[in-house]
Amino acid sequence: MSFPAKAWLNLKSLLKIYVLGLTCFGLFRLVLVLLNVAELRQIPAHKWSLLARAMVMGVRFDTVISCYILLLPVLVFSLLFMLRRFSVGLLRALYSFTGIMYLTAFFICCADIPFFNQFFNRLNNTVLNWTGHGGFGLRMILQEPRYLAFAGLFVLVSGTYLLLLRGIFHQQQAGLLKRDDAVTGRQYALYTPSFLLLVAFMLLGIRGRTEKKSPIIIGTAFFSDNAFINQVGLNPVFTFMRSWIDSKSPDNQCLHWISDVEAVHTTAQLLHSNPSGALSPVARQQTGSALFKGRNVVLVMMESMSAAKMGRYGCADQLTPYLDSLAGQCWSFDSVFSAGIHTYNGIYSTLFAHPALMKRHTMEQPTVPAMAGLPNTLAQHGYQTVFFTTHDEQFDNMSGFLYGNGMQQVIGEKDYPGAEVKSTLGVPDEYMFRYAVPRLTDMAAKNKPFLAAFMTASDHNPRVIPTDHGFVPRSKDVERQAVEYADWSIRQLMQYASQQSWYNNTMFVFVADHGAYWGGNAYDIVFSYHHIPLMIYAPGGTESKTFKQLALQTDVFPTVTSLLLDQYINNTLGIDLLSEHHPYLVFSADDKLACMNDSLLYVHRENGQPSLYKYRHNDIHDYIHEIAGLPGTMQQVAFSWLQTSQWMLQQQKTGLAPAAGSLSARHTNP
Repeated sequence: MSFPAKAWLNLKSLLKIYVLGLTCFGLFRLVLVLLNVAELRQIPAHKWSLLARAMVMGVRFDTVISCYILLLPVLVFSLLFMLRRFSVGLLRALYSFTGIMYLTAFFICCADIPFFNQFFNRLNNTVLNWTGHGGFGLRMILQEPRYLAFAGLFVLVSGTYLLLLRGIFHQQQAGLLKRDDAVTGRQYALYTPSFLLLVAFMLLGIRGRTEKKSPIIIGTAFFSDNAFINQVGLNPVFTFMRSWIDSKSPDNQCLHWISDVEAVHTTAQLLHSNPSGALSPVARQQTGSALFKGRNVVLVMMESMSAAKMGRYGCADQLTPYLDSLAGQCWSFDSVFSAGIHTYNGIYSTLFAHPALMKRHTMEQPTVPAMAGLPNTLAQHGYQTVFFTTHDEQFDNMSGFLYGNGMQQVIGEKDYPGAEVKSTLGVPDEYMFRYAVPRLTDMAAKNKPFLAAFMTASDHNPRVIPTDHGFVPRSKDVERQAVEYADWSIRQLMQYASQQSWYNNTMFVFVADHGAYWGGNAYDIVFSYHHIPLMIYAPGGTESKTFKQLALQTDVFPTVTSLLLDQYINNTLGIDLLSEHHPYLVFSADDKLACMNDSLLYVHRENGQPSLYKYRHNDIHDYIHEIAGLPGTMQQVAFSWLQTSQWMLQQQKTGLAPAAGSLSARHTNP
């Protein structure tokens, strides 16, 4: 057999192993679907096309696992094959390694099915919580006949796999190069780039996506508003390993400054909730004014729009003329602070009213938690919900988290014409608004109110400033031009919207995801990064009014919802700014945690000493040892605020109240 024939035989053997692995993964996925066919019956329309799309998504995740398994055997075999130093014994060792790895993966797939049927989640690292009770777990499995059936499934699939793998092994033996085989230099020259191309394809398979911003993540599988369909495409080996790796990351370690009991009690007092016998420790019945009952909601989260960039708050550069003028027609909350300093903090806290948990990426958790908040609450009351972003909607696990929490559509870079995509950040803000408005008109025609949430991006590196649709920058440097463009784009949105029939029946909300390092900042907890605008404009319903009380980004949900609904359950850490106030604000910047009241700022540092400042006058003197008692109180409040949110997530107490609005759901005290 010639060198090209042997090389082709080896490539076919690799392809057979890959297809065999995918087939076995697909069988486990099919069993999962068949055992949960009742979930399919609940899908009102297009269930088979959704299922087909989920199965195709499954091939992508299965490919990731297969490429991880096969990468080492391919590298070793290809190099030694080219050097003609391969033996049958080494080939057998590589096949044994491949078989063991695939069988381990099949075991995880088999265990995933009863796990999913129990928890409605694909397998994750929470199963390791039971390793200390192995005897009990083993007895539980042996005493449950259904689990023995899954063991039988594992044996059947694994046995068939090994039998077929053995056949591929025997075929590939004929493709081994011997020392006396003649190989020309030209043949080597052709083989080397082919080998490199093969390795490149495998690395791409491991990454799972060609997009620059993010490799394949759990949220990639979330493409619909049906929780079952979203999870069908996942590979449980992927979900288990991803959750285990994430749990080991220092950024995802649990916060534990004080006891959870103490934290929950303190937070419940701050929110005037009753921590016993309720849906959660912070859940309370909220009575709204329903001043704008039945109106649509357009919520714009503006990238990096620090209050320090606006003329209203002292910026002399006239970068935001439209937002400044809009303040003359709306309610403006002038002392609002963002929960964190990242976009994922801003989306999470604005829509779901929970704080940023220091360095933890709250939207990339091992499993997507059920969150009470704006999308779920309004969807429960008949609203259509849609989220628009300019770029890859899977970045920061946006689409996965949002689809899992009440957003019925997530529009991102994949939906826009390729010619309109200008950078890694996708399309410019103005184009996103121009694209969105006709779709909102279509939604309004269904005679159901809608919630449309936007996440802009043009005021962020890499900054691209389009001037082909009427924008004329005034500033010379790109950073300020980007602020001007962001403000101009908001003007365009309002102009486009004002021409639609739904405009006068809509409430517009403008807030930032976070601020920016802008101008002078006295403290290492940068005020310009946290002080953000919040404006509410309802055509014909608002006039110029300023609210000076301290407020948090997390207050957007209850404030907006109280303007729309008569009553609802507020199971978040936000308050209605029109009827309540915060004695303290708590926000964080990765390794720093801040608590402030009307005059003092307390800063806790993970890698340094705490400080207390009189921030109203940018006083940089540290009063930590000069004001007795108060630093301890502010520390207690700050620690409690974050730990209560963390405890609620861990105990799955962040979800929506039943449709009837009952507070009597089962509650577990910490």
